[in-house]
Amino acid sequence: MQVETLTYAMLLDEQNRQVARGEMNPQTAANRATALRAFLRANHIAEADVVGSEMRTQYPRAVECLVLEQQAQGRSGRSLSNTRAALTPWKNAVIALDEIRAIANDAPTPFQVEVKNLIGNCPVKRVARQTGVPPDMLRGWLKGRKPQSVNVAHVRRIEHFFGLQRDSLVSLAGILNKSRGRTPIEDAAPIEYRSTLGERTQDQFWLRPSEASPLRRQWTELMSYKTDFAPDLERSEAGRWSFAPIPVVKPSPANWWMFLDGVEVPSAKSGWAKVAGYLGWLSLPQERGGAAIPVAELQTLAWLATPGYLKPFCEWVKKRGGKYTHGILEFFGLMGWMLRPGDGYLFQRPELLVTLPTRFHTKNWKDMCIEQYQACLKFKKSLRSLVRKGRNPFEPMSHIIELPDPLEAVADMVQRMRRDRPIASPTAEAIWSRDMFLIKLLTTNPLRLRNIATLCYSPKYKDGRKPDDRPALYQRTDGSWWIFVPKHLLKNRRGPAVHDYDAPVHASATLDLERYLFRHRNTLVRTPTELAFLVADKGGNFSDDHWMTRDSPEADASHFPSLYLSRRVMALTRKYLWRCDGIGTHAFRHIVATAILKSEDGDIKTAALVLNDRESTVEKHYAGIRSGDGAKRMGEILGAALSRM
Repeated sequence: MQVETLTYAMLLDEQNRQVARGEMNPQTAANRATALRAFLRANHIAEADVVGSEMRTQYPRAVECLVLEQQAQGRSGRSLSNTRAALTPWKNAVIALDEIRAIANDAPTPFQVEVKNLIGNCPVKRVARQTGVPPDMLRGWLKGRKPQSVNVAHVRRIEHFFGLQRDSLVSLAGILNKSRGRTPIEDAAPIEYRSTLGERTQDQFWLRPSEASPLRRQWTELMSYKTDFAPDLERSEAGRWSFAPIPVVKPSPANWWMFLDGVEVPSAKSGWAKVAGYLGWLSLPQERGGAAIPVAELQTLAWLATPGYLKPFCEWVKKRGGKYTHGILEFFGLMGWMLRPGDGYLFQRPELLVTLPTRFHTKNWKDMCIEQYQACLKFKKSLRSLVRKGRNPFEPMSHIIELPDPLEAVADMVQRMRRDRPIASPTAEAIWSRDMFLIKLLTTNPLRLRNIATLCYSPKYKDGRKPDDRPALYQRTDGSWWIFVPKHLLKNRRGPAVHDYDAPVHASATLDLERYLFRHRNTLVRTPTELAFLVADKGGNFSDDHWMTRDSPEADASHFPSLYLSRRVMALTRKYLWRCDGIGTHAFRHIVATAILKSEDGDIKTAALVLNDRESTVEKHYAGIRSGDGAKRMGEILGAALSRM
């Protein structure tokens, strides 16, 4: 039986017939017709057009277009609510007609078709287990059973699991539901460290010197000493700081302490954090555990060589954080190369004594440095056994790496992202395409963030040609894509164990790579650039899913290697990765390494090659993954005897 194609004009005609038969109030019909026509105008649809996805899976997004348009017109909240309410009967009528037409044509309902498309080849039991939907209920939906209104929470679990827009499946099922709350697959496990860190960042105590402060000049002199290939003062062989070979952070008044002559010095970040933290603690009032020294007196590095404050500082650190972490040992490490007799930086700067208050001027500078240095050694030795982990880097993804194959969860994430492809905006689609490629690349080539952010691409990088001095995506003569990162740009570049990174991109990522580079990347281009991963900015209005702000380093016309890619990955994993509160780019190195080591043929050497790291480093960080292998193997060998016990 053939059924005529449904148009919006047919829906309006049917409503007019209901009014003529006395089945509907004329004013109600007029209000609904007005709301529908406004909906069509906002979505650029004519009354003669066939009813499409905007009244089915894309209904929530289409309604949002109408709401945004009417908000711009200054409509009140009550007016918007009335418009939404007037549209609901139209949507319900379309769903009801879809079901009638499906029965008439002996075809599956739109809801049934969508669920089948979502699940695809995934085992029903696995989807049911991970979403919390009863397997029999899910099988019933696949066979054409219509969800009941009491099962709306289960439909929403499917929406969230596959990364669909809220209410898209609920609308397709024709379920009338008044709840507006979010129903996730399962709540993401709380991350204690993140909660604690959020509380601590509210308590700001760093010393922030003014532009005219002598402390800023002294810090610049220290950076010159640490970066100079042959400084005038003595320096240990391993004590040199390096300049960032490719800049990924732009200078600003807030981060002056990590730039020397406009060039980034990455190691200065952790160094200044410890110095500014210690000097800031000295300025805190006694009731907050500080030394109550006036800020005006603290504008000098010489306070690091002043004895008598280390023990109360350690006690304050313990009280503030609840435990000693490796940060306290790193602080004493910095104090060590600052104060060490002979080649210590401060030890060689006796002229700094006069920058302290006059009460210290009668002291001997080198004696002060030696006394403080010995105190640092004493405290470092005493605290080493008390140090505990500040955070567990595996905690945010523990539920993923505990799976038999952690990459299955990432594969599910990619499928959810693929089904959430935007179609209305070229910029939104370009962002989606970039994100698809980014997640694929982090999985197949788990490089560090700086190497990903600085990847360049140019049509000239083909037939095996690649630049010598920067990371690049290039294509070989056989059509395969490769990533090249020269050794001097790798974090662990020192030593013979690490070589240039030159590795293929897995074939599973080729389609996403070429779609982004050849079809969508130009949409994000503002100025000529070879950077592969670009951030969207159209006319000053940031459209990259609000993951950038006007204060971001990228907030100008030019492109810049973006460390904010990790924030973007955090947002994507929070939305699409199962039970995840969000993880950054580096977490994918952990997931990939774990998946390799858990596989039947996986070994430390393979994981080290994939991560482009030393085997000793991989063994140190991932030894716990295989700690139970002996017990498992024993169970296999002695299973018969053990089963009798």
